Amino acid sequence: MLTQDEAFAPLHVTSATSPAPDDEWHPVLPVPTDAPELSMEIINRSCPEGYTFTTQWRYLNAAGQILGYVVRYDRPANGLPAAKQVKPFTFCESPNGKREWRCKGFPEPRPLYGLARLAARPDAPVLVVEGEKTADAAMMRFKDYVVVTSPGGSNAARKADWSPLKGRRVVIWPDADEPGAKYADTVADLLQGIAVATYVVGIPPCMPQAWDLADLLPADLTDNDIAGWLEGAKPARQIVADKPLPLFPPLPPAQPFPVNALGPVLSRAAAAIARKVQVSEAVAAQSVFAAAALAAQPHADVMLPYGQKRPLSLFFVTVAASGDRKSTADNEALWPIRKYEQELKKGYDSERQSWLINHAAWNGEKKKIENDRKLDFEGREAALVDLGPEPEHPLLPFLTAPDPTIEGLHKAWVSAQAGLGIFTAEGGMFVGGHSLSRDNRLRTAAGYSEMWDGQPIKRIRSQDGVSVLYGRRLSVHLMVQPEAAAQFLADQTLRDQGLLSRVLVAAPESIAGTRTYRETSADDDAAIRAYGARILSILEAPWPLTKGSRNELEPRVLTITDDAAALWEAFYNQIERQCGPGGDLQPVQDFAAKIAEHAARIAGVLTIVEDFHATTIDVEAMRSALTLADWYMNEAVRLQQAARTDPKLLEAEKMLNWLRERGKNVIALREIMQFGPSLLRTKKAAEAALAVLINHGWITGVSDRPRKVRLVRGA
Repeated sequence: MLTQDEAFAPLHVTSATSPAPDDEWHPVLPVPTDAPELSMEIINRSCPEGYTFTTQWRYLNAAGQILGYVVRYDRPANGLPAAKQVKPFTFCESPNGKREWRCKGFPEPRPLYGLARLAARPDAPVLVVEGEKTADAAMMRFKDYVVVTSPGGSNAARKADWSPLKGRRVVIWPDADEPGAKYADTVADLLQGIAVATYVVGIPPCMPQAWDLADLLPADLTDNDIAGWLEGAKPARQIVADKPLPLFPPLPPAQPFPVNALGPVLSRAAAAIARKVQVSEAVAAQSVFAAAALAAQPHADVMLPYGQKRPLSLFFVTVAASGDRKSTADNEALWPIRKYEQELKKGYDSERQSWLINHAAWNGEKKKIENDRKLDFEGREAALVDLGPEPEHPLLPFLTAPDPTIEGLHKAWVSAQAGLGIFTAEGGMFVGGHSLSRDNRLRTAAGYSEMWDGQPIKRIRSQDGVSVLYGRRLSVHLMVQPEAAAQFLADQTLRDQGLLSRVLVAAPESIAGTRTYRETSADDDAAIRAYGARILSILEAPWPLTKGSRNELEPRVLTITDDAAALWEAFYNQIERQCGPGGDLQPVQDFAAKIAEHAARIAGVLTIVEDFHATTIDVEAMRSALTLADWYMNEAVRLQQAARTDPKLLEAEKMLNWLRERGKNVIALREIMQFGPSLLRTKKAAEAALAVLINHGWITGVSDRPRKVRLVRGA
């Protein structure tokens, strides 16, 4: 379809009766009184294929003389979308003096539509609208005004001659859409220094998209409402666009993850996985980093500069949508963990067979001793001492679990490996599961916080009695979809308890749509294998255990060199100075208070990966750790500033996207509950999301019975 700009541009069509090129014909303004009328034959000659003539508008000058016509053609919806085209016709003269009507635009500056009416009423206020059809309708509705418009549509306002409005009071009525708002802004700008005063009508957001004064009023509005808008027009330079409020502040783009700061082994693997899987580098980095923490945590603790030991355990949360290949990336990063678990399983199967036999024999002997009536107390006691303790169940052959309860983890840890991880690419199961339900949330958060701190794990139950487990380590990596992550990260209980301050979050932008197929590089495979071999070697190295224990760790202590400690202390002070009232980090003060400790732990993990036998953290490892800690600090600030951790706003966004996709202005609640987003198909959830959208101006209520809402313009 031709745009109105194209229609009003000079046409390069040669008349059948005139050999001169079209651009050599020039409009004669005004049309001479002896010129023939514009005939239907000429109008139909320029009719686009499939269209029919609908109407025409006559342009007059201030003296009432004809300047030309604008003709509208419409295409009915016969299997194709309905459409319209508007074309100008002017009386033209060729270089050889021949004159005839032609489909050709007005010369610039183009005349306004309504000049004769304007001249006839010099004291009347002027109403500027968009389009000739709308101008005629407005004249019928607002008889106290002279209505004018410019030819060529909303994008051609600057090509018109607005000087006839000199000294007039002008009100601009925009169409209810973005082009209409831009047209009003342009006209207001052009009228500076011409009109004595310029006003703009504020169109309420409840109006249907693209509504104008030639359209029927919505059922819930009256002519008095429309007149009230005109009376309430605001001065053009004071008008504020009545647009919906954004659900979220603009989210600044994520900074590139500092992959190189991970050190040679981890950085090469992260970059290789990102290229192989075609996933964000931040996702790949989180996966390899978490695997490294899991492997390193049994072997060492870090001594902080102020004299307290901390584990090398790290908790990660990676936010990525379905289809962002987070599971595939995690599979590449965790292959050494899975291989080690397979080796544990082989040993476990053999040990368990022996244990079953030994345990049965021991149990039989114990019962025999207990039931031997010939034995007195001292004899039975001596026999039980000689029998010895109950054979211990072999250590369970796993390092990671996807979503254990805190009670289940504690109970299993009696016979589990001393260093474990909660690793899952479906973190929503954990976030939305039993452990973090309303009744269990605080207890779970407190338990995991103590594990991150490296505290003994204490459990008191009436059935099981009291147990205290020392020397246990836990790392976590939850890969979570945005909605579940928002629920987790916005949970005030988890924040107040302190669990969220112990989590390193990455929420990179998706690269979906850029992942065209490519072959895997041999170099990338080699980097992933080298990384896996290093992680596996760390896992297979003997774990430092307390004497006489099979799963109570006694890690060596990594001290921080003086130069590295100086860097750490400078970072600590820099962060602290920004945490006070009004400081940049005050909104995330809880996380900022622990970021220096995170940095020390990170430095310890990097040190163990690069030099397994190291006893100190040097300045290079600390510098890399501080780079990573600074990135996590900035990421926390970025997510907090954009409020993208509020699940109510995320649900409202999901509802808004669905409403837009329906392509309808008015939508019933019943339809939302039947076809809407799956999580919002209950009345309570749907109403909550709609309430947020109403408060932000994206929708308005149409009726309560039945419940219906309307999308506002601009939505």
